[in-house]
Amino acid sequence: MIGTDHSRTSPRALAVMFGLVLLLALALLTRSWHASLLDRYEFRQLQTALSTWWIASAGWQLDYLFPLFGPPWSVPMEFPVYQIIVATLHQATGLPLEQAGRLTGIIFLLACLPALYDLLGFASLPPSRRLVVLAVVLSSPVYLFYARTFMIETTALCFSVWFLALLRRSLENPRALWILATTAAGVLAGLTKITTFLVFGLPALALVLNSLRQPTTAVRRNLVAAIIPAVVSLGLAWWWVRHGDAVKDSNPFTGFLAARELHHWNFGALGLRFDWSFWVHLQETVVDHNLAEGAIAIALLCAPFAPARTRWIAGVAVLGFLSGPLVFANLYHIHDYYYAANSLLLLAAAGLMLAAAWDDARLPRGTNWLALGLILLFQFHAYYRGYYSHHRNPAPPPPPLAALIRDAVPADGVVLIYGADWNPLLPYYFQRRAVMVPGERENETAVLDDIIAQLPPRRIAAMVIHGDKLRDRPDFIRERAARFGLSPAPAATHGDDALYLPAGTAPANLLDLAPVLTDDTFPAGLPANLLTGPALALFQPAPHAVHSQYGIGSAELDGRLILNAHAPAELVFRPAPGARRFQAVAGLPDAAFAPDGKAVTDGISLEVVAVPADGPRRLLYRRQLDPARQPADRGPQTIDLTLPAGFSGDLHLRLGNGPAGSPTNDWAYVAKVEIR
Repeated sequence: MIGTDHSRTSPRALAVMFGLVLLLALALLTRSWHASLLDRYEFRQLQTALSTWWIASAGWQLDYLFPLFGPPWSVPMEFPVYQIIVATLHQATGLPLEQAGRLTGIIFLLACLPALYDLLGFASLPPSRRLVVLAVVLSSPVYLFYARTFMIETTALCFSVWFLALLRRSLENPRALWILATTAAGVLAGLTKITTFLVFGLPALALVLNSLRQPTTAVRRNLVAAIIPAVVSLGLAWWWVRHGDAVKDSNPFTGFLAARELHHWNFGALGLRFDWSFWVHLQETVVDHNLAEGAIAIALLCAPFAPARTRWIAGVAVLGFLSGPLVFANLYHIHDYYYAANSLLLLAAAGLMLAAAWDDARLPRGTNWLALGLILLFQFHAYYRGYYSHHRNPAPPPPPLAALIRDAVPADGVVLIYGADWNPLLPYYFQRRAVMVPGERENETAVLDDIIAQLPPRRIAAMVIHGDKLRDRPDFIRERAARFGLSPAPAATHGDDALYLPAGTAPANLLDLAPVLTDDTFPAGLPANLLTGPALALFQPAPHAVHSQYGIGSAELDGRLILNAHAPAELVFRPAPGARRFQAVAGLPDAAFAPDGKAVTDGISLEVVAVPADGPRRLLYRRQLDPARQPADRGPQTIDLTLPAGFSGDLHLRLGNGPAGSPTNDWAYVAKVEIR
């Protein structure tokens, strides 16, 4: 029966269940709390973090600072509701900015739950049975991961859900206070992220249409209660987009980010919606990151036991969920985090089916708890096999070049960046204004000169060249360096980046910026091995020492010569004077993680450790490979490092066991090491 708490399950039992799910969700949401933002969709995280850092440092203004392209130093995207809240929390509490961002996202996710709880009253669910739906929402991988990222997703979601809940109250009791509250929530939702707010348009329309089945006088009041929030919210969102485009058009490098230029990027081609691969990818994203296959199956099995009205409500929620990828097809096709906007509707529909059937006398006793337990098990397993890999494999640290730039460039200096498009990675970490030359526009010197002319003299204090395409053009580098009074010789290089500073600046030693290896868990005293035979050809130069617990040997893998080196194993190299690049290829064969095997590896670690002639050991590279769960970790993996200038000492290539320390099937191999 729907509508009352009774009989088969005590409300206290469901409250305890929800409390346990909430505690588990909080434990997962706070994993990797102090990790860098470079785990997943770092471009979007850093973009949000960059504007937040400048709001916290320089104060908020309507055209908030996003200093990547030169004056006017602003590229308004979304209205910075989330950024202002994070900056305020950071300043008021002293919490580090990135942790303030994580905490804000988590709080807004949890703040969705009271609004959803209230909305479930529309389906006549008893109060305690609504906790079943909330538990299903909290178990979703997309929220367990993205709520703790530095992104606006759960903030926009929270305002949108509250808009829907307040709209329902406003339609039931169309008084000025309810209409005002609904309008405020709608305005905040639309300004924070319009693509999220629009997903809730169809459920909102359904609420309005349902309310119109009343006497004429009530219909007029309800239309007013619906139209005012919609017009004000969408009107202000439209105004903000137009205002942002006007600001973007004021800089020749930012016009490509205007809404009119992003139409195809946002909506995609019409034919995309009729492409079979689009729907296959949508299905894969749903079951991998939103609602697992088993959970969907259980919800469908519960549907016949739910009242017809409840099934209609769930159907509207599913249509609202589908409206996201149908309208913004390209965005959803490319970014799985966009499902943070609409997944709640699908999860609520699934949870609603179970909650509505919870007390059905036709079901054997205990079936409800079994179904809920299985749904939660499927959901948390989906999280473990997917997003949890970002906790098993820690995010890389900030690029060391950023700290060097921050030290070398004065606070009012500007860094000119070529070849990195508008990737905010370095600008966020070096915390200086930048002029990034986007796309393939490095030869448009007249356009750049117009932008530079708006800066005070000698304000360009450094230049970064990213990528081999421009780094292999010495004439271009010399001309640009001379134009801004910089040395044509790089002061430092790291990865794909070369840094140019004013003439006379001493070159930096990037080794000093690499982290000291303090958490060294690699086993010491491994047996020495002798490397002979064909495998010697894989190494330039040959390692002067090899250590392995299980021995080494030449072999072939997919027609390629390799050195088998079951982890743990270590190869020690002594680079020639002047060597600046370390390249290696290593990995695990498919047999190590074959699903039909008796045992499966839990992965291996790859490390490159610098052991200088004097000074502490420093970690140049670390990566966890987990090919059984991460397709990107399968096959040969490439390591490509720029070595510190003037390095003297040894380089250790380490092949370690997985996070559990188990050597099972850790059949690591090395296919190449070249140091030049």
